[in-house]
Amino acid sequence: MNVEVYDIETLYNCFTYTGYNTKSNEWYQYVIHDSINDLPKLYSHIKNDLIMMVGFNNENFDYPVIHWMLTNYNKLIMLSSDEIAKQIYKEAQRIINSTQYEVIPDKKKIIPQTDLFLIWHYNNKARHTSLKDLEFAMNMPNIEEMPLDHKSFVHDNQIQMILDYNKNDVEATYLFLLATLGQTDYSIYKGKNKIELREKLKKKFKIPCSNYPDVKIGEQLMLNLYARATNQDVWELKEKRTNRDSIALKDCIPNWCKIESPEFKEFYDTVCNTIVTGQKGEFQKSIIFHGIKFDFGLGGSHGCIKSGVYKSDENDIILDLDVSSLYPSVAKSLDLYPAHLGPEFMKLYSQFIDARIAEKHKPKAERDNVLIEGYKLLLNGTYGKSNEATSFMYDPLYTFRTTIGGQMFICMWAERMVKKVPELTFIQINTDGITIKLPRNKVDNIRKVCEQLTKETTLVIEEAFYKQMIIRDVNNYISEYEDSTPENEHLKLKGCFEIDKEFHKDNSMKIVPIALKQHFINGVPIEETIKNHKNIYDFCMRLKINSSSKAFHSYIKGSDIITEPLNRTTRYYITNNGSGLTVYYNGSKEVTRINKGYVCTLFNRYSKKADYNINYKFYINEAYKIYDTIVDPQLSLF
Repeated sequence: MNVEVYDIETLYNCFTYTGYNTKSNEWYQYVIHDSINDLPKLYSHIKNDLIMMVGFNNENFDYPVIHWMLTNYNKLIMLSSDEIAKQIYKEAQRIINSTQYEVIPDKKKIIPQTDLFLIWHYNNKARHTSLKDLEFAMNMPNIEEMPLDHKSFVHDNQIQMILDYNKNDVEATYLFLLATLGQTDYSIYKGKNKIELREKLKKKFKIPCSNYPDVKIGEQLMLNLYARATNQDVWELKEKRTNRDSIALKDCIPNWCKIESPEFKEFYDTVCNTIVTGQKGEFQKSIIFHGIKFDFGLGGSHGCIKSGVYKSDENDIILDLDVSSLYPSVAKSLDLYPAHLGPEFMKLYSQFIDARIAEKHKPKAERDNVLIEGYKLLLNGTYGKSNEATSFMYDPLYTFRTTIGGQMFICMWAERMVKKVPELTFIQINTDGITIKLPRNKVDNIRKVCEQLTKETTLVIEEAFYKQMIIRDVNNYISEYEDSTPENEHLKLKGCFEIDKEFHKDNSMKIVPIALKQHFINGVPIEETIKNHKNIYDFCMRLKINSSSKAFHSYIKGSDIITEPLNRTTRYYITNNGSGLTVYYNGSKEVTRINKGYVCTLFNRYSKKADYNINYKFYINEAYKIYDTIVDPQLSLF
């Protein structure tokens, strides 16, 4: 398959195209500038050689520019190369400055497009990630910024510089493509082929989901399947909503709710007396039950024992209990549906739950994994979309009945476990689960509680056993499963203990969670891990600034102090000598020192050294900042 990863640059009087053919491993570069006119070659290459193009944000920019060039080819070819470049730049600026993205419909595309930016939902504000962020997260040798302003007049001797930058972006996009295909050693993405799944879903369910993020696939599946089942027009259905000025939370309490303890009755009464207004609503309540604080909000329930290390032993065991697919299960249990969609919605929703479960219980060789994954996206997406005013599933009462239902279940569950096993200790409470420590001989007592709750509510509870938990707080912890061995570690790493974070998160200073994990799981001193670690990328940090901010690094050269501007994305690590970093955020004249008291070495370009002059003391201190919140500092003194 002739699939090409590509990127373009559009400057005032210069256009460049760089493509990498994933089948032949060949590179293609085309330039339009002054006396260079590669437009005929580019036109022929795209029209005749390719069947798919892959890019990063190409649906919103690169391809609309390419599409315009190809569809206007006969007019452009009559112009001088200089004028062609200027016309392309003019069109590119029009696209950039347009108030709405001008995505070319699939049926009008000359060549099909795969947009990794959209697939990973990086167009979402909370997940927004640039290609430079990815270059950092993926440990690219070079993190490069465009060497020229796009409004610049490009001279002949500057073209190669642009092409080199263009190629680096394509190399980054290709590396990201491999991660998207699951062809990566990055643990959380390994073996998960997002593109293959979308092509199979597209074929099975007849939806144009090639560039859809997971949540949009789920919504589109539900829309199409519901429309077919109820014989409604998709376009009319898309416009339906149930708007509510206010919601009485007493209307959200499940019919199977039975609260007995005074503490949870207080929470129950608070819910009954609360009316929320607005799309999201506000609700918060905290209570102390059996020695632990339960925090409730419309988003879920949370609680955590004080920080520390908690271990199973010959007498006691740490038991983790989770409700399987909590929100879909609550919705099914309570027969919930958006008011404007009617009971047919829940009937269909329940069928999808049952179909998925039935498929998962088949022998592996007989399973329809596309159906399993497709229904998973559909079921998980429904809850979130029910509280989005842009979705056809919008009905905030559905959302709140789901979350309040989940919270009431947690309350019933907690008080019944305490009643059955009073000596248990709560370790954590999360939206969909509870972790406890209890005598090993009382595990069956807890199982009976869970079985009875399943009979009453239909919610299914799953269990796991931990050797130990290292807890900073409810969002930052390590769980070591009972079956974990040094050769085959089975761990859950959350928050500050995560080593391989998702690419859209800041993957700075991985050496800290690496050292903490090694210490708590394998007993290796923090200092030993940090001083003996060889991967320089794991010491690196990311400095990211927006377009309205400015960053500088200062260093001594001879008798002078030199100050130079930094790129918007800068990779660096702390060293024993080097430069200091300063930032002026959002046009402010007030200076912010980065890693105050330390100097660093910039590392946007990889260089192999025998000695990187790392300031190990800094990283050891950073690790101990976390360690000392878990273990009594007095106990960690040498």
